[in-house]
Amino acid sequence: MYRLLLDTNVLLDAMEPGRPESDEACKVLERCNGAGDMGMACAMSLKDVYYVLCKLRGEALAREGVRMLMGLVVVAPTGAEEADLAMHSNEPDFEDGLVRATAELNDVDFIITRDRSAFANTKVRSVSAAQYLKIVGDELHTS
Repeated sequence: MYRLLLDTNVLLDAMEPGRPESDEACKVLERCNGAGDMGMACAMSLKDVYYVLCKLRGEALAREGVRMLMGLVVVAPTGAEEADLAMHSNEPDFEDGLVRATAELNDVDFIITRDRSAFANTKVRSVSAAQYLKIVGDELHTS
């Protein structure tokens, strides 16, 4: 069982068909709903998903989408300690710093993201949804 922190872009990929790695993001969420992995998301990521889905699909569908995500992932605590770590991190973006701090303070095994330039200096391994599925697929075949 892995602890995964899903970045905003991966959550949006899962919610909006046609986005890059949409199928893979959905498969990662499926692993969090029965395959033993624990999916996590920051509240700020859910807020961003809600905002984007409101623009694309309207408020009612955005609310339902976030409600569905909240049934699949744990909302990871992101507070003052995470904000302080993010402010003092070497992440070029404060939001990425918050994701990184949340991952580090919650013993996350993988940050699932499409942002290849983020999280380069964290002790938590960052991979795309497709890369993660390959890793767990390879592990299943070698077990």
